[in-house]
Amino acid sequence: MTLSRARANEMMQKFRGDSDSWRPRQITVCGGGNSAHVSAGYFAWKGFRVNVLTRRPQLWSGSIKISTTGSSWEDRGIFQGELNLVSSEPSEVIPGSDLVLVAAPANAHPDILSTIAPFIDKGCSVGAIFAQGGFDWAAKHAFGESFKNIGVLFGLQNIPWICKITALGENARIIGPKKKLYVATFPVEARETAAKQMEALFDIPCETLPNFLNLTLTPSNQILHPARYYGIFRDWDGNKTYTKKQLAERKGLTLYEDMDEFSAETLAQIDNELQQIRAALVLRFPQLDLSNVLPIGPRILKQYGEDVTDGSSLKAIFNTNRGYVDCITPLQETSPGEFQPALKSRLFWEDIPFGLVILKTLSEMLGNFPTPTLDFLIRWHQQFMGKEYLLPDNQLNALLIGETGSPYKYGIHTLEDLVGTCLPKSMMKYTHPRARL
Repeated sequence: MTLSRARANEMMQKFRGDSDSWRPRQITVCGGGNSAHVSAGYFAWKGFRVNVLTRRPQLWSGSIKISTTGSSWEDRGIFQGELNLVSSEPSEVIPGSDLVLVAAPANAHPDILSTIAPFIDKGCSVGAIFAQGGFDWAAKHAFGESFKNIGVLFGLQNIPWICKITALGENARIIGPKKKLYVATFPVEARETAAKQMEALFDIPCETLPNFLNLTLTPSNQILHPARYYGIFRDWDGNKTYTKKQLAERKGLTLYEDMDEFSAETLAQIDNELQQIRAALVLRFPQLDLSNVLPIGPRILKQYGEDVTDGSSLKAIFNTNRGYVDCITPLQETSPGEFQPALKSRLFWEDIPFGLVILKTLSEMLGNFPTPTLDFLIRWHQQFMGKEYLLPDNQLNALLIGETGSPYKYGIHTLEDLVGTCLPKSMMKYTHPRARL
C-alpha cells in the first residue's frame, strides 16, 4: 500500500480543507446499528446531505432524532436531521459522495467495502467510525486496483459516542461522548487535514495517529468484551439460563458499570498480552510508532477525561465512568424472564474472529510467544460459536482464516508485509535482527 510522493500529494489535495470551510457535498453512512443512526442523524442535523446504505431501508423514517439526556452533552439538547435517501442499493446512495463512512461491526467491513467499491467516485474518501479489526487491510483487498481512486482512507480509533437505538430508523440516544477522537489515514501525510475534518463532522477534538496499526492494536472492544462476558458467564454450559435477579447478584446486568474484580483482572491479563505484542513489534521495528497503543486503563482515562471520577483501579474506572452508565449487557431471552448470553451478537462474531484472532496472528508472526489468556478466551467463546479458530496445539486453524480478519486472509504473512503499510521502505530493516520472541 506504499505510494509515490506525487501520488500521496495528489490524494492529500483531494482531502484538503480546514474545519471552517470544508463541506462535503454528500456523506453516505453505511450501516444500520447504533453508531449509524447517530452519525446519520447528527450529520443531517448539522445540515449535510446524508444518505444511508442499510439492509433494511423500509424500517427507516425520513429523519432521525437523537437524545442526549443523561450524557455530558445533555445541555446541547436534541438533534434531529432529515435524511436525503435511505437504500439497500449502493448504486443509489454511493455515487456523488465526497465521504463514505462505514458504521458497522468489523466483521461486516469486508462485505460492505466490496459492495460499495464499484460505485465510489474518484477522490471520494472512505473511512470507518471504528477502524479496529484491520480496516486498512480489508479496504485494500476489497478495492483491488480501484484502491488508487480513493481520496483518503481513514479510520477512527473509537466510536465518538457510546450510543443506543431507541426506535429503529427513528430515534437514538447518545450515552457517553468521547472527549477526544484519534484518526489514522492512508497516506499518512493526510492525517492532519483528516483530523480537522473529523472535528468538523463530530464536533469533538481530534488528534492524529501515526498509522492504522495503532487502531488494529487498540485495547478496546476486542479485549474488553471477551474478558467481561467470560467474567459474567464463566459457569455457562451452553444450556443454563439466568434470571435478571441472578445476573444482578453476579454484577452482570450492565456491561461496564457493574464491572467486578474477576472481570477486571481477566481484562488486565489480556491487556498485558496485547501490550507484549505491541512491545515485540517495536523491538523488531524501532521506527514503528505504536505510542498510542496505551494500556486499557490509561486509554479510557485519556478518552473520557472528567467523566471518570475514580481512576484508582481498572474496576473503579469502569464503575465510575459516566460515559459507561446504562450500557446493558447483551442477552438472549429464551423464555419469559430467563436469559442466556447473546450468541448472535457482535461480542462473539466481531470480537473473536476480528479481534482476538488478529492478535493471535500477530503473536504467531512474532514467534508464538505465550498468550495464555488470549488463547483461553478464544477457546471459551468458540465452543459456543460452533467454530474452532484455535486448534488444540495453539495454532490458528488455516481452514477458518477466511472467516476472520487475520492478516493471513489478505496475503500478509510476514512482519515486513505487516508493517509495510506503516513505514517507508527505507526504514524496513530490523534494527535488532536477533530479537525474536
